[in-house]
Amino acid sequence: MVANEIHQVIPSTVDLHAVAEGAKKYIVNLKTRMCSCGRFQHYEIPCGHAIAVLQYKKLHEADFCSAFYSLKNFKDAYVIPVEPIPCESTWDIPSYISDPKLMSPGPKRAAERPKLERWKGFADVKFKRTKNTCNRCHQVGHNRKTCSNYPVQKQ
Repeated sequence: MVANEIHQVIPSTVDLHAVAEGAKKYIVNLKTRMCSCGRFQHYEIPCGHAIAVLQYKKLHEADFCSAFYSLKNFKDAYVIPVEPIPCESTWDIPSYISDPKLMSPGPKRAAERPKLERWKGFADVKFKRTKNTCNRCHQVGHNRKTCSNYPVQKQ
């Protein structure tokens, strides 16, 4: 990978470098193996910005990879032999696995067109209004101002 053509490395200290990529700048710390883009510390392998710094300092990228990615760990993962599966007729399967009790399916939905109305939230619910009660005649449906059942007293 030719990282130096795209990235401009600006050294700051022995381990700290700024890498300019167009208008953006990234900070790479080789000692802590961190880059401001986040990929170096997340994947534990050098990102493009860290590779540009490593090429600038003439260091090997493999030295800054996690031990998880080493050839030794890769080989150790496959040292344990994988045994082949025996014939299916020799398997010892418990009854609770071979004969499971199936639950009946739930009730079926009615075969009708689904509702088009959405679920209403708290703000959408309209509260019931209390009915007006007249305080003159004590009947429901009107108020004192619109009461026609009570004689109006003139002064």
